[in-house]
Amino acid sequence: DGPLLSAREAEVLRLVARGYTVDEVAGALGVSPHTVQTFVRRIYTKLQVGSRAEAVREGARHGWLRDG
Repeated sequence: DGPLLSAREAEVLRLVARGYTVDEVAGALGVSPHTVQTFVRRIYTKLQVGSRAEAVREGARHGWLRDG
């Protein structure tokens, strides 16, 4: 099983995986960059990772990076 991301966290992770910056993610989702940073920190904590690359790898492993 492993950690469960909220729908919003999974959405943030998908955008990060595509190479979006924090500002670009914020714009795409209509939230502030601060809010995106909060989501990213929460994702890192849930996945027990310390970098974007690790988060993306875990996201792919769990199948969270597929659209839909």
